[in-house]
Amino acid sequence: MSVIQPHRVLFIPELLGIIFSFVDEDNHVNNACVCKEWSEITLDIIWREVDDLSRLLALLRPYKIKGRYSFFDGLPDSRDWARFQKYANRVRILRFQQDGDVCYTGLLDDMARTRTTLDMLPNLHTLEWIYEDVDCMERATLFMHQRLRHLIISAPPLRYKDKVSFFFDVCIRAPHLHSLDLRVPYRVQYIETAILELLRGLPDLKKVIFPEFFLTSSIVSELSRMKHIDIVQFEYGHEQGFGEERDVDTFSPVLEQGAFPALWDLAVTARIEHVMRFMNADFAPINLTSLYINTYVEHKSEELHTLFVMLSERCCCLSQLYVLLAHHITGELELVPANQITFNTLTPLLSFPNLVTFQVMHKYPVNINLEEIEEFACQWPSLESLALNEEPLIMHEFTLDLRALVPFARHCPKLRRLGLFIDANPVKIPPTLELKPFTALCFLSVGTSRARDPEAVAAFLSHLCPPNCKLEVGVTWTTFGIRSCRLLDDDVRMEISKRFHPWKSVRDILPVLIQLRSEEREKSRALQEEVEDLRMRTRLLMDKVDIKASDSCIIV
Repeated sequence: MSVIQPHRVLFIPELLGIIFSFVDEDNHVNNACVCKEWSEITLDIIWREVDDLSRLLALLRPYKIKGRYSFFDGLPDSRDWARFQKYANRVRILRFQQDGDVCYTGLLDDMARTRTTLDMLPNLHTLEWIYEDVDCMERATLFMHQRLRHLIISAPPLRYKDKVSFFFDVCIRAPHLHSLDLRVPYRVQYIETAILELLRGLPDLKKVIFPEFFLTSSIVSELSRMKHIDIVQFEYGHEQGFGEERDVDTFSPVLEQGAFPALWDLAVTARIEHVMRFMNADFAPINLTSLYINTYVEHKSEELHTLFVMLSERCCCLSQLYVLLAHHITGELELVPANQITFNTLTPLLSFPNLVTFQVMHKYPVNINLEEIEEFACQWPSLESLALNEEPLIMHEFTLDLRALVPFARHCPKLRRLGLFIDANPVKIPPTLELKPFTALCFLSVGTSRARDPEAVAAFLSHLCPPNCKLEVGVTWTTFGIRSCRLLDDDVRMEISKRFHPWKSVRDILPVLIQLRSEEREKSRALQEEVEDLRMRTRLLMDKVDIKASDSCIIV
């Protein structure tokens, strides 16, 4: 009886790795039992990314939990470490977030005392270590080594006095980091000196992520002297940490010759006039391709226009531009027309040679009409993402309706994301026979727009939106760092909630209607092909019997 040999393609490691990456954990166990080759590949996938530290610790030796403390049932010996190393060599990513209910300090100390090699996870390239106390902080260095490339870590607790020494330890153990994501739950002024020392000790850094309000003049000046920095970002939210706006009230980094030689992505929180001074300076990073500007100071539309003009002349490589004018004061609910963004404010955007992504956010709706939207879309066919202030907080004045979507569908074939503030009124819905659907749209964001008749609105959108297009509703103001932005007036919150429900109905109905439209188009296309086929057959028959062709259909 002959034995069927498996195809040799099933033993190509790279191919098997791709296939196994789509398999769930239970099936990984089964795959590991097939043969030695499959076992090695499967174990690499299982242990490549470790999100549960206890799972890794249990590999070394069984341990017990008493209260919130953990203890090995005996000190690990050389045999334990030999078994552990078989799996530890496969770990590439380790993520840990301290849980107040369980303390692993004792286990980690035993590992530090008994380890047989200095690097416990020698192939680790990414370490995420989020902690709350000093004891847990100090244990993070156990997993740092020369080959570590990406570090996501909490800053030392505020009460910990010698922050510089901890960062110095990081620099000594992992000097070749490429990316640093620092989480800090307090103001930058308490740690700025330590951060500067940390940056000086990491010459290979390419990417940094800080909390908002941490990109001070001193820190940006230091970053400008680093040869490999190409991404400087900040993130919002509690996990990243909250700084204070006053720490970046003045933004005036000192740039020297050769500043930011590799920078292409920059995010800053600063006044517009400070950003303009920075970008107009000698040795400014004019080769940026992505620029994110956030400000909590009130600015006139003329200032924004001047900024766009300057950027269009200085930053010819810019392809992504985000401007968030996040100033608003609780209780001020009156529209000031003189401070609205207008079409004239935005016209310099059409002068950027490479700009394909633009987002602007402001408390007042953009004052732009349908004719100007038509011109905007017509002159910007390369547009890929546009968010034109779809979530203003003063939301009772409308200049656009559903018709504003049509020019973008007609003129912007690459558009993947579109955000507009509109009054979705069925009375102003254009004839659907004239509509050309979007070809690439993935996200349609309506923010705080109004929908009058959900069924009619969904029916109209189903003619424009392609399958799998997502409808986004709501506001992001409450996610910003500054407290005044996170607090909205009761009237504003009630109006937002009131507007959300009709759009939720649209969002629920829309996928079904889009699917029906898609099926209708397929049937129509098939019917048209069948008619063309019949016409061709008719012509052939008419030619065969020497009958003069005509437009009518002849049955023989």
